[in-house]
Amino acid sequence: MRNVHISGSQSDHLDWFRQGVLYQIFPDRFAREENGKERELENWSNLPTRENFFGGNFRGIQAKIEYFTELAIENIYFTPIFKAPANHRYDTSDYLELDPLLGNEEDFRSLVQELRKSNIGIILDAVFNHCGEEFPPFQKAMQGDPISRKWFQFDGPINEYQTVGGAQMMPQLNTGNEEVVEYFKKVMEKWDSFGIRGWRLDVPWKTETGFFDQLKQDLKPLASNRLWIAEAWWLWNLMHYSESIMNYHARNRILDFVHRHHADAEDFIIDLLQWTSQWEDPSLILNIIGSHDTPRLLTMCDGDKVDALFSIALNMLIPGVPMLYYGDEIALPGENDPDCRRTFPKTMNSDEIQFLGKVKKFTNLRADHKSLSHGCFDSIHLRNHALVFQRSHGDCQIYMAINTNNRVEAFKTSLDLDWDVIEGKVWNQNGIVELHPKSLAIFVKKCKC
Repeated sequence: MRNVHISGSQSDHLDWFRQGVLYQIFPDRFAREENGKERELENWSNLPTRENFFGGNFRGIQAKIEYFTELAIENIYFTPIFKAPANHRYDTSDYLELDPLLGNEEDFRSLVQELRKSNIGIILDAVFNHCGEEFPPFQKAMQGDPISRKWFQFDGPINEYQTVGGAQMMPQLNTGNEEVVEYFKKVMEKWDSFGIRGWRLDVPWKTETGFFDQLKQDLKPLASNRLWIAEAWWLWNLMHYSESIMNYHARNRILDFVHRHHADAEDFIIDLLQWTSQWEDPSLILNIIGSHDTPRLLTMCDGDKVDALFSIALNMLIPGVPMLYYGDEIALPGENDPDCRRTFPKTMNSDEIQFLGKVKKFTNLRADHKSLSHGCFDSIHLRNHALVFQRSHGDCQIYMAINTNNRVEAFKTSLDLDWDVIEGKVWNQNGIVELHPKSLAIFVKKCKC
């Protein structure tokens, strides 16, 4: 196959998003500082269910700022934080109030401000397609109020309504209703005033055509209006109002290449070229290998920590913004929901610390070098499950050599690099670069970054 070139990007007002790692937190499970809330909470070390609460809160997250900076986190994406009865909080009961278990507005404002001092921003979850059964307009609608019923998708006079995914506790909002639009304008204006950096749009393809276009236009002056990240498992072409897209293709193809061996290096590069060509600015694509909606990375790798590390490393070095789901950086296991939403340990064991140290190398590399945030991508050698590629921007050049298979692959090359070998064995001499089984190495050229 011919080698692939993917062009880089210019600097602009979204460099704060491009330049680092986006860290996703499920707020109930990350960290807890005792705050006197009277609610029965699960022991922090227990396994999660769909019903139990662990009491993670804003104060607990704020206490972890040093951890975020060491991990080179640039932004944090929170799943919903507004008042809601369920632990996942996608069944919102009030978009203008924070869930009291997380803390109050003073706690949230303090968190935003303290994170900002470390140049870390917050992205909130815009769950505007649906709400929860306790949302006051829905309760009025169920009681027959004609104005409130227009906020939802009722079938005539009977109390049958459209939900999200058939979940009765989450009725779908009528986002074509102007009152609903005006309500969500107030929501976005309020939380923008706290200093958040942007929004992640939940299931936006289910909303009425023009809903997010109108919000984008009418709220143009808001700082948080400059970055929207659309959830999109397939339909990228419908998300024209967002600056970024959640790329679940990355997860599947990285795992296919690294662990499942359903794809070789050629397949991976072809798909990389395909998805980067579908978005106007590939450097803004959010590449996902783990999330609250999927089994944990380590579990998808069948417990193979080398493959989990390879997946994270590869995601840090390909074009786009890498997302790291809390706990994946310490190889936390977990099956699908609710098991993928385990608590982050209060104290890490030696294995977790060792894995974290290897991940930090790549997260810091990603944050420190413009070739990874803005640079071109060029494949240099690829055969079977071995790949050598370069990222470059001006004098900043970074190379990766990876072999995910169980056989040696050798290439004739013009490269003469002193590889930093992370796993396995990679050597380069006499016009040959040789990648041994399960090997990963990088080379960073000295630059002005």
